[in-house]
Amino acid sequence: MTDLVIGIPTFRRPALLTKLLESLRPEIAGRMVTVLVADNDCDPAIEALVAAFPREEGQRFVYVPVSERGLSPVRNSLVDAALREAPDWRRLIMLDDDGHVAEGWLATLLGCADAYEPHLLGGPVEGLLPSDAGLFARNSIYASRRGTRTGPTKLLRGAQNLLISRRLLDLVERPLFRNAYKSSGGEDYDFFRRVRAAGGEIVWCEEAVVYEPTPTPLLRTAKVLERYYTTGIYMAKIDQSYDGAGAAWRLAVKGSVGSLARLALSLPQLRKDPIAKNLLSVAHHAGRLVGMVGGNTSRYAKR
Repeated sequence: MTDLVIGIPTFRRPALLTKLLESLRPEIAGRMVTVLVADNDCDPAIEALVAAFPREEGQRFVYVPVSERGLSPVRNSLVDAALREAPDWRRLIMLDDDGHVAEGWLATLLGCADAYEPHLLGGPVEGLLPSDAGLFARNSIYASRRGTRTGPTKLLRGAQNLLISRRLLDLVERPLFRNAYKSSGGEDYDFFRRVRAAGGEIVWCEEAVVYEPTPTPLLRTAKVLERYYTTGIYMAKIDQSYDGAGAAWRLAVKGSVGSLARLALSLPQLRKDPIAKNLLSVAHHAGRLVGMVGGNTSRYAKR
């Protein structure tokens, strides 16, 4: 039996999934580990890929078909499969299928988990952008999702590069990821807020890096602005559910005024990077205002 599980949600990305699994091979060498691949397309080719992937003694690679579309069902299926396939698991690490891990990533992440023993542990995602990536892409989360120094934090930056302690299941009821956000996105942000509200300990590990390339169509200026805008919509709704309407409104209004002011101050200087960052902030807080008046987003509905 293994006490370490790595869970990977996937959807129609066989080449990227293979690259991720290849990057994991040296990380898990000599370790007993269960690797779960939750396929939201139920593709026999992915099942065959997982079944044929090389492994050492004591390592298991398990294919998990998930017919219900959406981010939340896939992530919840990984938790369920961990309990079923590795009942003694202590740590479940989630990775997205569009990333790959840096050398020494697993030892660093587990070392940080040993040092702090948190309920949740997250690490940075470094974007791999093409050389011709535009101004907005270079100043967006697609370029980097770095934090500050390693240590306790209030919230994490996403479910890519996330370690969940088994102790969390005594603190937060399953399912961990709410279906209300399976099409909009934000299931991870809501999860982090639930853990924080329950008194869970959250830690950031700046040295455990995952790399993530972004498809060129998503790097177009309109798409990047749309990403920030729709994120603002679901974050406003989630914040309202935890903090109340008054606090969520204050955050949306204060953020909008502040981002507009910073944009106005940056325009006369003609410094492109600050202008782009401030415009992205304006888009995000515009989304928050729309979310507060009842607007919705279905970013992943087509999937």
